[in-house]
Amino acid sequence: MLGGPTFRSRFRNYRSRIGVDSGFVPILPITTLNNLGVKGNASRRVARNKNGAQSVERVDVMLLVPQTMESEFEGFSSGSEILTKHADRWRKVSFGVPVFDRLTGGGIGARGIFELAGDPGSGKTQIALKLALTAQRTVPNSCVVYICTEHRFPSRRLLQMEAEYKRQQSADDAVRDHNFVDHILVEHVWCLPTLMACLFDRLPKLLESTKISMLIIDSIASPFLEERDYISRAETFRSIVHRLHQLQERHNFAICVTNQVRSVIDSSTLDDQRNVPALGLAWSTLVHTRLQLSRTTLSSNDRRCTVVFGPSAPPKHGFYQIDESGPVDTEALRVSMS
Repeated sequence: MLGGPTFRSRFRNYRSRIGVDSGFVPILPITTLNNLGVKGNASRRVARNKNGAQSVERVDVMLLVPQTMESEFEGFSSGSEILTKHADRWRKVSFGVPVFDRLTGGGIGARGIFELAGDPGSGKTQIALKLALTAQRTVPNSCVVYICTEHRFPSRRLLQMEAEYKRQQSADDAVRDHNFVDHILVEHVWCLPTLMACLFDRLPKLLESTKISMLIIDSIASPFLEERDYISRAETFRSIVHRLHQLQERHNFAICVTNQVRSVIDSSTLDDQRNVPALGLAWSTLVHTRLQLSRTTLSSNDRRCTVVFGPSAPPKHGFYQIDESGPVDTEALRVSMS
């Protein structure tokens, strides 16, 4: 019970531990808030410890206004104005594959984390490579950052896909004359510290000098496989996503991450095995849109893509295959062959 003796005793112990009398509930020290970059007018109160010793100045955070809030607030806009007011902010990077564009309403947006979760061999890396090509067409004169965490970057496969992409778009001079491979910036990371250094140090420096249309992390699960402190891991998830959101807000680029899956068996019946994305609920709550990929059968080239969740993508599914050009729409492929 929330108001029972256990809760009250824990609350008293907490207040005693931080050294504050019963007349004041501390929130955050002013110095801590200043270090976080939060400033503004606030009512300040003085708290003394139980023995009346040196006072500690604290501030009620609810009365503070972030320093940049007034300058960044743009005012209200109508629904039609939103579509044109900030085109770069709301643009989408097309997959270049009709089935994926239909499922996602046009591609991957420049806000939020987009996830491709799927079985081994379902085509996650193939789709990521195709995105690395189409993003450069969607946003001219841009580069793509591709972070590998599991395997060596598939350069030969990318060259094959680039050649096929140019063949299919031979009537487009901009595609035919563009060197896509040279505009894909690859980084290999093998553990969590190197991933953090890449996202928090090297990537921001790169963004200051280079126009980026998309960041791809293939995959997000691998650096966390050895982590056993799940509370710390969840905090790391939040730190990473918060930092990426900040960079997106400033530089307007899409983010796509691939994820592994884990088999889950119903504990009550010991059957009903199903595959769920790795990293648990702590990660899932931070993902904007999730697609889950699977093989229909091991002997078939058909693969299934399902929308698991997304604010603008209703639950539905479609089918695709993998060929020399990468992922292709199964229906469009059958029409072209008939």
